[in-house]
Amino acid sequence: MTLDQIYKATCLVLSSERDESAALGPLIVDRHRRLGDFASTKVELDVSINKEAESRRILFDEATPGGIFFEAGGRDGELTYLLGYRGNLQFDADAFRDNRIRFDAKFKYVGNDLAPQESSRIMQGDLCDPAFVDNSGFSDGFAAFVYSNNVFEHLRRPWIAAKNLYRVLQPGGVCLTVVPFAQRYHESPGDYFRYTHSGIEALFQDAGPIETLLAGYDIMGRRNNWQGGGKAKDIVPVDAFGAWRETWFTVHAFRKPRIAP
Repeated sequence: MTLDQIYKATCLVLSSERDESAALGPLIVDRHRRLGDFASTKVELDVSINKEAESRRILFDEATPGGIFFEAGGRDGELTYLLGYRGNLQFDADAFRDNRIRFDAKFKYVGNDLAPQESSRIMQGDLCDPAFVDNSGFSDGFAAFVYSNNVFEHLRRPWIAAKNLYRVLQPGGVCLTVVPFAQRYHESPGDYFRYTHSGIEALFQDAGPIETLLAGYDIMGRRNNWQGGGKAKDIVPVDAFGAWRETWFTVHAFRKPRIAP
């Protein structure tokens, strides 16, 4: 029996037994090449992270100081992902409301964006400008928490941005970065880089001493069939497997030492 015959027979069985409410997708025969050692099953990286849940755990941890929360790439300043998502793009309105109350009790929000939406809490500025801190009016070490979500891939000179963010972070403060490791191209206004956990860590290590709190990957939506919207040059070719099917997010958090070594 050939693979095509097996495929057709399986489809016939599935179509006759399928519950209409199950919404099963099509059966795909993978004829692509298999490369590498599939006998090796040990994954030596942390791929268990739920980026939203872990971000909130660190945010509300008693060891994380309260005060100014500085968001790089804040856009509208609503913190929808940080406070309202449960994982893999599932929004929870009740959780967002409750987490907003907790957030407002601990932090005061200040945001930055290259093209901010109308908000008195978002200031315009280029994080990749070596004079960003001096021109912004911010003081060194003014922020207790520095946060960016899907921003660093759009920074043309991220090594300068990392130094600026490190500079505004207070000693003992925490910096949390979420950024794609594998994702389709999407301009906002440009799209320059993808990062490993060690790549993000290296950027901040070059800025100064850090104590890593979390480093790894969120792959909860790894196999999402994700097509772009077309406004950011983000449409990808579609094949039997769909559109983009390999989405990983890098998650990295560190504490700035209270006393520099």
